[in-house]
Amino acid sequence: MSDNVSKLNTKRPGSVAKRVAAFALLAVLVCALVALYVFRDSLNLDAVRRFVRYLDVKNQNASERITFDAHSANQYADLHGALAIASVSGLRVYSDKGDEQAAVLASLAAPQIDCGGKYAMAYDAGGYGLVAAHASKGEVLNISTTEPIFDADIAPDGSICYVSTESGYKTVAYVYNERQQMIYRWLSSSQFLPLCTVKSGAKTLACVSLGQSGGIYESSVVLLKTDSDQIEKTVSLGNELIYDLEFTDNDTLCAVGENSISYLTSSGERMGKYDYDDAYLKDFSFGGSGFLTLTLNMYKAGNRYRVVTVGTDGEEIGSLSTDAQILDVSAAGAYVAVLTAKNLTIYNAALEQYAEQENTGSATNVVMRDDGSAILLGSGQGTLFVP
Repeated sequence: MSDNVSKLNTKRPGSVAKRVAAFALLAVLVCALVALYVFRDSLNLDAVRRFVRYLDVKNQNASERITFDAHSANQYADLHGALAIASVSGLRVYSDKGDEQAAVLASLAAPQIDCGGKYAMAYDAGGYGLVAAHASKGEVLNISTTEPIFDADIAPDGSICYVSTESGYKTVAYVYNERQQMIYRWLSSSQFLPLCTVKSGAKTLACVSLGQSGGIYESSVVLLKTDSDQIEKTVSLGNELIYDLEFTDNDTLCAVGENSISYLTSSGERMGKYDYDDAYLKDFSFGGSGFLTLTLNMYKAGNRYRVVTVGTDGEEIGSLSTDAQILDVSAAGAYVAVLTAKNLTIYNAALEQYAEQENTGSATNVVMRDDGSAILLGSGQGTLFVP
């Protein structure tokens, strides 16, 4: 009997203290989660990301980390934190530390670059080469065409499209799936299609068609399904010269024109439109999350710039004016980087100043990254700027 009583009353030393400590820790975690939720709009989690990622980099002493061949034709893009460069000799991808992660050699007289997800693509506009690489796998596609390439695009899953021509046809459009295998070819004998974009999954291809309506120049968006031999839908964009066409996400299609931008759904329904109001379009960036960044100038020559961010409804999110010469603009995630001859300024989507650096050296280009950091590029050097 006494043995049973003894077992019922046995307690391990310190068990109460452990329970109190565990309860206190749980209470702290709950309070922290509540605080994160309540103050989520004022907290900058990207600052935490940068602190962890660039623990050894001081803002005022950010050193040159990437070295590459300098050339006036170079094109730059962010590739999930890596730097992708399209040059006359091909496509290269560099890590934060300046290590070359991928290299695809090709002759690209007029290099153009585009990134989707962890894939980078470079092609020769008006030339015969197109290459693509994965951030960690390296080369995934390297093709040479017999006819000039008008335009090309890559989706976040690695699907690729490009438009060229063949004897007897005005345009031929090609689509490759996420494994970079050609799955579709559209032969157009009646329409000239100089621009293209492909949706993730490689099931939808969109092209810009040039034509006339009532004797007046007209641009249209042509939607094609890669499992069909018929045009899905044609949407007129009116008397507008289109510079670029892009699926900004799987549900939104954006057409950047000479005088305005137009947003359509992936099925061709109109969403929003933004007019430049007689200003001249100088540059644009698709990199922002949910917004397009435009650089406008009141004059064809001169420095009276406006930088504008526009949502998919066609409404301005933010706007700023400057008389300084803008060298480059780049957007990524919630940030916009504006590089002038004097300084680099990083803004949020509403174009409210977030960070600034005055000493930009010989930088002529900037690549914004979605964690709020940026890479200044010039004279064959890439310099990391961490706010």
